[in-house]
Amino acid sequence: MSRIFKGPGRKLRDQAAQGIVEYALILAFVVGVAAAIFANGGLADAIGEAFFNVSTTISNAIDGSNEAKQKRLQKTLDDALRQAIKNGRIEIAAGNWVEIDVQQEVNSDYGHKYATNGGSSGKPGVKIDGKDYTRFTGIWNATSLKEYEMNVGQEGGWIGVRIESLGNGSYISHYYTGQEQSSSGVGNSNYKNTTYMNQTYGKDGTEYNISWTTNK
Repeated sequence: MSRIFKGPGRKLRDQAAQGIVEYALILAFVVGVAAAIFANGGLADAIGEAFFNVSTTISNAIDGSNEAKQKRLQKTLDDALRQAIKNGRIEIAAGNWVEIDVQQEVNSDYGHKYATNGGSSGKPGVKIDGKDYTRFTGIWNATSLKEYEMNVGQEGGWIGVRIESLGNGSYISHYYTGQEQSSSGVGNSNYKNTTYMNQTYGKDGTEYNISWTTNK
């Protein structure tokens, strides 16, 4: 019967990997407890930011390319918008859409470098917390997104996620990546044209245009 012997190097690597996992689990537990205790105070955000920075460091160590950072942020935007729709804070009638973009150019309406540029189709049928959509802060405030989550150190350009309502609880998420410093560089009429945006800024119709329902 053959036996497999692990050299000292392999054993040390296994121990180090196990230590990292155990540390991450302990950190997650501490953050979860602390966040629950201080949910109504500023400390909760401070702890959340610290945990986010640790997670980001680990993710960048695995893949720190600009494309990987963009994909992770787009997933964050998509998840936050979906949750706001599912819990009723954002309501979109069929044929309408909402979008959040992260850009390099300072947004005068929002006021920081990694600005979130919330947009909608401009048609009646988009409501935020029961009220008709207003620029920027309405969509942002309806999500669970934090400002520190937007500070990903992009190397120029902008990215965005648009969620379009198909009616009857069905939606499609569109992922966009542009070279302009701001999504406002797209031009108002083209920006509102989802077909144009899909053709010009969508990377892949199957991977990045994702159909989903509020039942999932």
